[in-house]
Amino acid sequence: MLEKVNIITYGCQMNEAESNSIADFLKTHNYQITENIDDADIIIINTCTVRQHAEDKAISLIGTLKKWKTDRKKIFVTGCAAQRLGKGLKKRFPYIDEIIGAKSYDKIYQLFDKNKTKSNPDITNTFFEKKIFDYQIISKGCNLKCSYCIVPYVRGNEINIPFNEIVKEIKEKAKNGVKEIMLLGQTVNSYRYLKLDFTDLLKEISQIDEIKIIRFMSPHPLFFTKKFFLEYGRNKKISRWLHIPLQSASNKILKKMNRGYTIEKYMEIISELKAQDPSTSITSDIIVGYNGETIKDFELSLKAIEKIRFSNIYCFKYSPRFEAKDPLLISCNELEKRHRILLNEAKKIAKEVAMDKIGRIETVLLYNNKFGRTNTGYNCCIIDNDIYTEGSLLEVKIEDVKTNTLYGRIYA
Repeated sequence: MLEKVNIITYGCQMNEAESNSIADFLKTHNYQITENIDDADIIIINTCTVRQHAEDKAISLIGTLKKWKTDRKKIFVTGCAAQRLGKGLKKRFPYIDEIIGAKSYDKIYQLFDKNKTKSNPDITNTFFEKKIFDYQIISKGCNLKCSYCIVPYVRGNEINIPFNEIVKEIKEKAKNGVKEIMLLGQTVNSYRYLKLDFTDLLKEISQIDEIKIIRFMSPHPLFFTKKFFLEYGRNKKISRWLHIPLQSASNKILKKMNRGYTIEKYMEIISELKAQDPSTSITSDIIVGYNGETIKDFELSLKAIEKIRFSNIYCFKYSPRFEAKDPLLISCNELEKRHRILLNEAKKIAKEVAMDKIGRIETVLLYNNKFGRTNTGYNCCIIDNDIYTEGSLLEVKIEDVKTNTLYGRIYA
């Protein structure tokens, strides 16, 4: 009987992609993936530490597993929180069998490789079910030191996956039905391997006929180049949706965050993208209440989102959990107030931007015959489709919008 493994993932797309790779590897090594904790022989908890909430949920789950644990059943904890907490996690929960930090992901493959014949197993995805969309990690770690971010410390400096290896894996995925690929990296557009850069990678992937849409996240404002903008305007396989974190529109706060750019530079990037293609949809991250943020600084962020008109914003309340020397200087009530104001404005603008899609023609990749995603990043429901199946790339005329989901008919 095959041993059953339950994989639980917290956090970002990078964690999800790594969990998918672990699952695919396990299937090739005679393990069965199960969604049911009670049925599992082994539980892998892939943790995140960037957001306190994600870390707290993982720790809470580990606490509940004490009753589940037996000598036969195993618990493995991996990822960023495992890297950060390390031995402290084992001390708090001594029944954990293995703690594998984000810098040592290969160890999970070695633990499950029963033959122990490879020190660094080939973890190229093996497909057990047809996928239209899939992730592709192109780099790990980060060379930047944003003051609020722990990623460089738990994942290490940036390591770029060899160019040919990335292209080979995507070709394999394409042969197995993948039409849409999401390239992942902490600062994905800083990718460089030998003399080849991120734009070269986009060009090469776009030569794969089966791949219809190339998405990526998260690009950093520091690494946009003229070469990229020209390719973006020319290459329609590159998604017209980009998630570009802003964090703040105050240059004073951006400097304190060590972001390396100004709001003026950020606006130039948005303007260039829109000049290449006015249909470009931009989403972003903003931190409210960062240490030293005055009401004037906050209002600059508010004005920026009104001017840029993001199609969505992830708005976070600043928490000084990794910056003990910089305690929160505004009251919790003021923090909540600023967060509420910015979030409400962002939602209002996002709704207006979505409503503006009515009557327009959108390119949609079908995930099934009734549902897909537009090249501009919106979920889209197809009305009355009995002809086209999953994987089809269609032109759709939008007729309605409900809760940021577009509804439309195939445009003949």
